[in-house]
Amino acid sequence: MSLTLESLAPCWQGLIPATLFTCSRDGIPNAAYLSHIEYVDSQHVALSFQFFNKSRRNVAENPNALVRVIDPDTAQGYALRLRLVRSETSGPIFERMALRIEAIASYSGLKGIFKLLAADIYEVRSIAPVLDDVAGAIARDGSGRRGSASDPRFTMRALQDLSVRIHQANDLEDLLDSILAGLEEIFGFNHSMILVPAEDPGVLVMIASRGYPEGGVGAEARIGEGIIGVVAEAQKPIRISGLLRALLYAHTVGERARESGLCPPERIRLPGLPIPESQLGIPLLVRGELVGVLCIESEEQYRFHEEDKTSIELLGSYLAIAIQNMQLHERAESASETAEPPAPPPIPAATPSPARAAVRREIVYYAGDELIMVDGEYLIRSLPARILWKLLTAREREGRAEFTNRELRLDKSLNLPEFKDNLESRLLLLRRRLDQKCPDIRIVPRARGRFALELSSEVSLSTRP
Repeated sequence: MSLTLESLAPCWQGLIPATLFTCSRDGIPNAAYLSHIEYVDSQHVALSFQFFNKSRRNVAENPNALVRVIDPDTAQGYALRLRLVRSETSGPIFERMALRIEAIASYSGLKGIFKLLAADIYEVRSIAPVLDDVAGAIARDGSGRRGSASDPRFTMRALQDLSVRIHQANDLEDLLDSILAGLEEIFGFNHSMILVPAEDPGVLVMIASRGYPEGGVGAEARIGEGIIGVVAEAQKPIRISGLLRALLYAHTVGERARESGLCPPERIRLPGLPIPESQLGIPLLVRGELVGVLCIESEEQYRFHEEDKTSIELLGSYLAIAIQNMQLHERAESASETAEPPAPPPIPAATPSPARAAVRREIVYYAGDELIMVDGEYLIRSLPARILWKLLTAREREGRAEFTNRELRLDKSLNLPEFKDNLESRLLLLRRRLDQKCPDIRIVPRARGRFALELSSEVSLSTRP
């Protein structure tokens, strides 16, 4: 069977570095590792041009080159004989390659420093297996091979099973938990998170996660920063395998850049695994509107494959519609509730258990920054902070314990947008953040569009500018 570029799809993941061999007009050879090779069509590939000035000079003098790639599934090496056709600094091929590199650069705190300069398009003249390949022998020790038994894929059957779970969800919280649980139990993805746009422009906030010791609810990511932020900015999926190698390469580049005074030493870190080997970011889009971002991480090097691309995009579209529909459904139901809750019964005197007798919370609302501190530690900010402060002060002044979503929407002091206020998702975020940081202050659902504020500790409220 003749070899084709399509049959080498696993090689383009970059899990095992490819090597570029060039030669000057005078016959002086040069070898350099490549950070990325992109499949273009059945006769062309694109090589990333970033820092390889010697290779670039050689190709300008002699357009012929050879690239050695290694299949991470079989550890078989292949030699591709190439001839330079053109260089592109814009267009879909360049944008696909730049997006991946920009995501890694931003993850490493090198946004704007570690970037793609051009996508060099090469015609593939021949493909041949490499015999007695030393690099392939090293890879065959187990570093590059995946086990099929532990490697679920984005099959249509799996997507269908996830769809059944989604349709059984009763509310937004149940929907988000069903999505992440399904990713683990059906696909085998143990670490995942969903972020949604915050009130502040250019910010995403984590609303649900699975597989992380501390949940991370309320953690923020700025659009354009980190892999999640780059996915939100570009509104395109990003798949990265062998992320540790890419980060080490980026770190080396960053050290050189810092020595030259080109970038600060700070590194932008995303919540999640300290160093994921594989990472997948999926924008959740409905008619061009960003509903959120789904991020899946894995400690395995080669987790997301080229053949999954279409299914990944389908998954993102389906999840976005499901989340938006649930938000609209909950808003419509809560809007049908009465504007005011029934007269609340008087709050009984607190009778805390001996273990809780000494619990007293100092809650401070900083009006200028719109954030709440509890016992000197940050709790939450923006709209969820305004909501919590309204509930706490109403309880203190009026003795109220129950509230409705509708009355929050009618409260002008909360400054909710008239359309798409996402109140239900903000209440969910607030409730989960309280569970995580202050379990003695609880927001408990009572019925659709109605909830109660329950306290098992004494609270002291104060405001600061």
